[in-house]
Amino acid sequence: MHEVEALIAEQGALVRSVSRLQSAVTCPLPQGLALLPITDALAKELADTHPQVTVPRIKPAGHALSDALHDLAVEISLITPVAFINTYYFGGQGGQDAVVWEKGSVQLSRATMGDDRVWPNSPISQALRMMGVVAAPGLDEFDTVGLGLHRRADRWAASAMN
Repeated sequence: MHEVEALIAEQGALVRSVSRLQSAVTCPLPQGLALLPITDALAKELADTHPQVTVPRIKPAGHALSDALHDLAVEISLITPVAFINTYYFGGQGGQDAVVWEKGSVQLSRATMGDDRVWPNSPISQALRMMGVVAAPGLDEFDTVGLGLHRRADRWAASAMN
């Protein structure tokens, strides 16, 4: 099983952007990036502290983003490009989503379902490429930054606390 929901951005900007959130844990990645795993605790904190807005949001179609997570990604994107990634695999079946925002606007929105993963053109590898990740020889961008290291968001968070 591989089930990770996270934001990825330049490490310093991401750390500063989420410093007000007690449940936020950032995990360093290669090439100057960091991953913010969306744990249950962080999702709850975002929902509890998020202002209720009646203005409709323009969110990427087909992606499971809460209003609070969407607004956080847009806020971060005003400082640095940010990607939302989501993997959902079980027994080799599933898919992945990726959205990249820059300066408040969606630059990429891709999703796969089933077994149509075409590496290195998976949504997440495309998103990472847009953010400047250079794949190591023989690897795609996903593996270059180590996204296969932990298969669940809570394990990413636990790894950062050790």
